Amino acid sequence: MNRYNVTQNLATAFMDRYDELPQRWHYINTLGLECFYRVARTLDDKAWLAWVKERYDRFFNSEGIIEEYVLNEFSVDLISAGKLLFDLYGSYGEERYLDQIRAIAHQFTLQMRTPSGGFWHKAIYPQQMWLDGLYMHGPFYIRYGVLTNTVASVLDDLVFQFELMYEKALDSATGLLYHAWDEYRQMRWADPDTGLSANFWSRAMGWYCMALVDVLSFIPPDPQWQGYSKRLISLARKLVQPLLNVQDEETGLWYQVLDQGKRGSNYLESSGSAMFVYFLFKMARKGYLTGTYADRVRQAARKGFDGLVALKLVTDEQGEVHLIDICRGAGLGKYYTECQYRDGSFEYYTEREPIVTDNFQGMGPLMLAALEVEYSDTVEQTMNTPFW
Repeated sequence: MNRYNVTQNLATAFMDRYDELPQRWHYINTLGLECFYRVARTLDDKAWLAWVKERYDRFFNSEGIIEEYVLNEFSVDLISAGKLLFDLYGSYGEERYLDQIRAIAHQFTLQMRTPSGGFWHKAIYPQQMWLDGLYMHGPFYIRYGVLTNTVASVLDDLVFQFELMYEKALDSATGLLYHAWDEYRQMRWADPDTGLSANFWSRAMGWYCMALVDVLSFIPPDPQWQGYSKRLISLARKLVQPLLNVQDEETGLWYQVLDQGKRGSNYLESSGSAMFVYFLFKMARKGYLTGTYADRVRQAARKGFDGLVALKLVTDEQGEVHLIDICRGAGLGKYYTECQYRDGSFEYYTEREPIVTDNFQGMGPLMLAALEVEYSDTVEQTMNTPFW
């Protein structure tokens, strides 16, 4: 496939497939809607924007409540599903959107924390922080702070969450971040000394990287908040070179287990690769990287994007676009029948989790990466919004 018009081809493919899947309040469904919304806003396609609203409104019952949001699960994944509420409220002003924002935000006051103060990932994962979690709650948290004029207290907590996760998950030898941390060091998957899981899962790091650049976009530009921005930029900069170090030289993509290259059943995985391309492009575009280093990062990001288009985007006999080689999902601990315990081993990530096509965890980030390549000038000029 030609690398141009990838954004619109992916967006059309997403629309074609969205209604084929079970519609539930979940971060995967809503990630797809959120990324498609960014495309629609950038292209100023009013029909596409109306399509997003109609699909999102299906989550509400007749009383204006999203019943599938269950507070007592204390799942940060369920917070992520609410991010589009801010945009819908801003565009349409319907009180049900604001009411549901408030209902979800109440979770922050009740969310269980590790002894160090980090948010649990879910009630069923006690004393654990996962890299994924920063993306799931971070952008919602800062947007709520801006909406309610509580930026100071939100940033105090949110930047702390990012720094704690980085500090605990960091591998000093590679600069990469392990998937998760158990502060009590009681889980079977946790190292008895550090509490860390055993491997660097690409999408976990991708979630964390995307969270950094997206949260930064929502921090108001006022001088009193720039200290917080600088702390997050510092974290983001520290992750760039470690990612470049493990980028596949031939294809420009990243492996499912980042530091293991062509070992055994390891494979070049699409969703993590798309997330890193988006992260690297945005780091350069927002000025967080400068000079020749920024140019080198752009080149690496472009190589990754071209690799995704050439190797992972395929067109079927009907002319429809598909994104292949996406890890369906990965976690730690007990989960489902075919994988009764997720131990975080190399074999778990590369053999036990299914490899799927057109999962929104891959299609969504690739839409964002494609926007960076194809519409970055338009984004800067037309998006008068902190989304970018």
